Amino acid sequence: MEFLRLLRSESAIDLRRLIGMAIVAGLSNAMVLAVINAAASPSAQNTKGRLAIMFVTVVVTWSISQRYMMYEASKEIERIIHRVRSRLTAAVRDSELIEIERIGRTVIYNAISKEIQSLGQNTNTLVAVSQMSLLVVFALLYLLVLSPIAFVIAMAFMSVAVTMYLGRLKTVNKAIADSFTAEYGLHELLEGILDGFKEVKLNATRSKEISDDLLDASLEAAESRVTAQSQLVRNYVFTQNVFFLLLATMVFVVPLATDIANETIVKLTTAILFVTSAIAGVVSSVPVFINANASAKNIMSLHQAIGAPSRLLSDVTRIAVAPPPFQEIEVRDVSFAYGDADNPGFRVGPFNVTFKAGETVFISGGNGSGKSTFMRLFTSLYWPRDGYLALDGRPVTHETVEAYRALFTAVFSEYHLFKRLYGVAPDALAEIPDLLKLFEIEDKTALVDGAFTTVNLSAGQRKRVALIVALLERRPLCVLDEWAADQDPLFRRKFYEDLLPMFKARGMTIIAVSHDDRYFHVADRRLHLEEGKIVSDLRRGES
Repeated sequence: MEFLRLLRSESAIDLRRLIGMAIVAGLSNAMVLAVINAAASPSAQNTKGRLAIMFVTVVVTWSISQRYMMYEASKEIERIIHRVRSRLTAAVRDSELIEIERIGRTVIYNAISKEIQSLGQNTNTLVAVSQMSLLVVFALLYLLVLSPIAFVIAMAFMSVAVTMYLGRLKTVNKAIADSFTAEYGLHELLEGILDGFKEVKLNATRSKEISDDLLDASLEAAESRVTAQSQLVRNYVFTQNVFFLLLATMVFVVPLATDIANETIVKLTTAILFVTSAIAGVVSSVPVFINANASAKNIMSLHQAIGAPSRLLSDVTRIAVAPPPFQEIEVRDVSFAYGDADNPGFRVGPFNVTFKAGETVFISGGNGSGKSTFMRLFTSLYWPRDGYLALDGRPVTHETVEAYRALFTAVFSEYHLFKRLYGVAPDALAEIPDLLKLFEIEDKTALVDGAFTTVNLSAGQRKRVALIVALLERRPLCVLDEWAADQDPLFRRKFYEDLLPMFKARGMTIIAVSHDDRYFHVADRRLHLEEGKIVSDLRRGES
């Protein structure tokens, strides 16, 4: 069971102490039954006081042990959740971009938030079930003491009930898995509606078709859960009927099969009721465990997909690397394909080009020519299928890629603007007022307590803020992917004729994807791509 396997692999608690307290709780709970039965016996008139003291003692013992178990288990579960969430988050951060794109953010988000939250909500249920299971064991032992024949009959009934119950759980597990799959599809549709809200709003047909798909996914998830719940209800009713039949057997059949006193029959019936109540609690918790098991399975699948370590090494952290000085970057025979060997999909390269420090290089090309893929390869966000990158003659390897990436700051076409500043040196904050004024947005936003007052700006203004943040990182090489596309004509001119020369004067190397042919003269060189290949490398003045 993935849920228990996950807990066992992550737990750092002293299980012997916790198991010991669970045994004490289960035994004291069963002792309540024994004391009550003894006190109810007509022959116990002279021992009522002693039995009352025993009753109080076992109740206090049960209360202390149960509270300890609940608290320790809850605390340990939250620790486990923190460790798993921390490790998954770190693994996602350390993964390559192509892996994240392949897995999908819906799967990642659900595993780190929804699935882990589901595990946390089952803490008390896990403890209660373990305690009730031990109660069943001790109550059955008490039944054995009262009547071996009754014990054998009870075990036979329970074996049949448990075997049939477990056999029916396969259908339940499949229905739960189907419902999780349907819910993932539902979440992806919801993300699509939110991300593409403008497109959905403008096209009523598209809106209706997406809504229909969303309703179908929701209905599929609901029907899967109804199927699972229906099977669980049938199992629960079946189990209860088995124990009702067991009670009837104890009352009507056992007295005929053996010479047993009526007083013992009453004690047997009480014990069976005690056992039945505990087993009913275990059975009713099965849906919770099935959901928790499905959540744990999804979490472990994400572990494997992103290559997360089996345990979180808290003393190993990513060390920030200072940007190294460089003279040139070579791209040698670099190629890349989005698919695999059997189905390579869109392929780019091989690329052979060299970038010198301090250059301003424009990259042009039509849609689908491979510009964005080239930029991802150049910044090592994609790892080349063939070929290599070389920094000052030294090939970039997995061991040195962090130092290579430290050269870059970037504003990609699909960028995210954080409201709070991250990765910026404190002494760089003094530049923000001047930069906001330079980019003509000082009246739109400001930096207060390390965060922008707002990033709810127009597309062009958001890109200006994003470029300001990129400049504050003080990296020697700036990558811009269609940055000027969302700017108004006046600021676009300012960007090309004033800002880019200013960045170059500061010693920055600029690599920018651009379609603005009227400003191509600003660049030292222009690379032109077609069908995933560099077809021309023109220097300033060449045509």
